[in-house]
Amino acid sequence: MDSANTQIILCSPSSSSSRSTQQFSYEVFLSFRGEDTRYGFTDHLYQALISHGIHTFKDDDELERGGVIASDLQKAIEESKIFVIILSPNYANSRWCLDELVKISQLQWLILPIFYHVDPSDVRKQTGSYEQAFVDHENEADEEKREKIQKWRSALTKVGNLAGYDLQKYRHETTLIKDIINIILKKLNSKLLDMEENMVGMDSHLEELRSLIKIESNDVRMIGIYGLGGIGKTTLSKVVYNDISHLFESTIFIADVRERSQCYEGQLKLQKELLNGVIKEKNMEINSIEEGVSVIKQRLCSKKVLLILDDVSESKQLELLAKKLSWFGPGSRIIITTRDQRLLKKHEVHASYEVKVLDYYKSIRIFCQYAFKQNSPEEDYDDLSNDMVNYANGLPLALKVLGSSLYGRSVPQWKSALQKLKRPNIEVQNVLKISFEALDEIEQQVLLDITCFFRGYDKNDVTRLIEHAEISIPVLCEKNLITLYCNYIEMHDLIQEMGREIVRHKHPKEPGKWSRLWDHEDISLVLRKNTGTEAIEGIFLDMSRVREMEFTTEAFSKMKGLRLFKVYWSSGFTNHMGGECTKKLLVPEGFEFPSYDLRYLHWEGYPLKSLPSNFDGENLVELNLKNSSIKYLWQREKHLEKLQVLKLSASHQLTYMPCSSNMPNLEKVNIESCGSLKKVDSWIGFLNNITSLDLSLCQKIEKLLRTIQGLVALQNLDLQGCKNSRDTSHCKLLEEISELPSILQDIDAHDLTAPWKLCLVHQFHYGRSLLELLK
Repeated sequence: MDSANTQIILCSPSSSSSRSTQQFSYEVFLSFRGEDTRYGFTDHLYQALISHGIHTFKDDDELERGGVIASDLQKAIEESKIFVIILSPNYANSRWCLDELVKISQLQWLILPIFYHVDPSDVRKQTGSYEQAFVDHENEADEEKREKIQKWRSALTKVGNLAGYDLQKYRHETTLIKDIINIILKKLNSKLLDMEENMVGMDSHLEELRSLIKIESNDVRMIGIYGLGGIGKTTLSKVVYNDISHLFESTIFIADVRERSQCYEGQLKLQKELLNGVIKEKNMEINSIEEGVSVIKQRLCSKKVLLILDDVSESKQLELLAKKLSWFGPGSRIIITTRDQRLLKKHEVHASYEVKVLDYYKSIRIFCQYAFKQNSPEEDYDDLSNDMVNYANGLPLALKVLGSSLYGRSVPQWKSALQKLKRPNIEVQNVLKISFEALDEIEQQVLLDITCFFRGYDKNDVTRLIEHAEISIPVLCEKNLITLYCNYIEMHDLIQEMGREIVRHKHPKEPGKWSRLWDHEDISLVLRKNTGTEAIEGIFLDMSRVREMEFTTEAFSKMKGLRLFKVYWSSGFTNHMGGECTKKLLVPEGFEFPSYDLRYLHWEGYPLKSLPSNFDGENLVELNLKNSSIKYLWQREKHLEKLQVLKLSASHQLTYMPCSSNMPNLEKVNIESCGSLKKVDSWIGFLNNITSLDLSLCQKIEKLLRTIQGLVALQNLDLQGCKNSRDTSHCKLLEEISELPSILQDIDAHDLTAPWKLCLVHQFHYGRSLLELLK
């Protein structure tokens, strides 16, 4: 029987958590009838397990002579991870075996039944030789034993219902033992990737890929998986990973290669991820891509590696990570997923596999799983389901998104959705747009903001920056338009393309009339020709990709609805220091831009001495001017009731940090490395919502009034490097702070050169003063 079909009893939630953290004494526990198999099959299986380094319990080897067998056996069962039950003809004759089985089944952990010269139905129903065994047990049973017999029967029924290994389906016992070893190694060694349940159509793909991968060969092979976006290439590669990863010394799945390799730093990170994943060294340092290539060749050439590179779009990405077969040890497999078949031919992979659209029967199953939470349509929905499946044309992502958008909808709503379909084989973008049109206007706008600007951002940040995002994001997740991965927002490429195409649709050649601008070339065109309009709500400009850019008041003057404005350097601002920033971005003195509707202003390397004289900021939620040339934010007081985050880090010319009662909702303040900053407004002590205050490396701050103890919500305070010389008498900050809020969780003051013995303070929630702790 194919091991891939083996089912496993999983523990209940109550017992799962305790056993998942348990230290097991044995990896495998063998339960068998000695007189049937001890010197034959069981011994051969035991030797195979030991030879593969699998620590196995076998009662005649592990129990000490003279010990209390029952208690020792109970302990061995409780401290074992996988149970192999060899159900032989005389297994049920043994009360010992049956008691053992009851204890194992009560644990409900990982159980692998072997039907050795018995029919699974005989075990399940207690017929055949098992029937006679129970006749004998019952003939001599009293009331107490009858209760035990019922437990025996229940345990056998449970185990007999599992699809384990049936010797009758094997020509040789050695083949059966090999399959058992493989499935056990898979369970013990693999850190499997997270997959959806009840996936459809993967078995046939997997079978064909196995023939191309040729796992039995000891040469190094590269295999390509290609197909249309959304066709299931990533899912299939994960299935392959989970299927064969246990056969390799080292395994690594590198996702989103295309997206993550767009800048130099991203390429370096991919190389580090590969090396850290294979060599298991934490924080391996690589200073250049060339060095990374050299280290990969040197360190991986002797290792049997399974490497999956997902969503590769250019040959140079492969040259960074897997240029030649000689980079990897014998038996290694490199699997590449891409939309570009030509890329695979250019790289001369051994074999390529095209993932094609699903046939009707698989499509209807996938669609129904999302539209009805079952494998077939509900009554009255047959024809409508058929039409929807024909419309999706076998594309898994389209089936998933479309089915999710129709879940719980009435027949009239289905018919209305169907009327929007112009033809059955329409492009994928229009398929996805069906789900977009099912959103209300607020949800649509939130989705467009995410597709244009906030893919890969933390959900909490997006919730803060986009109005109504908190209520809309769960809806978008439910409709499978976005996903949350470790609280970061992700989405399929096709969905992102759909959103951006919606923005471009009405005026495809006039970016000045789009609501959102994200491409540096489009932004440059709009600013150069002064074609900006009131339609523009957001601009995200990556200066790393720009040769030269000029901002003028005239170019921005018509953008009255600007909500989101970000100027950033994806390759790192520090790489463009030394005056090059000023050359790349020209901003004249007196520059102004609309700011009344502005919720998010992030301008890394802001070049002027203060914000524009017309700056309003009434709706501003986050202001981030890190690495700026700013000396002061503004000359007259502003009303910033909505401001929650203020970041001015590494603004080396900043001399004064304004805080006032007009910032009542301020939560996070970061002014680290502001070397010229001497004073923070005393009003900061009255801002009751501040949770995080970073003053690290602000060496010239001389005064922070005792009112800081009024920051009742403060949780994190960073004072690292708060000094202006080795003479600690100049460090007046600590002298001014007598008590800090009792809620404070963490203070980082380890670089302070004060007369006290300094430490990281984690005890502030006990209400002790800073000076007391630093004596």
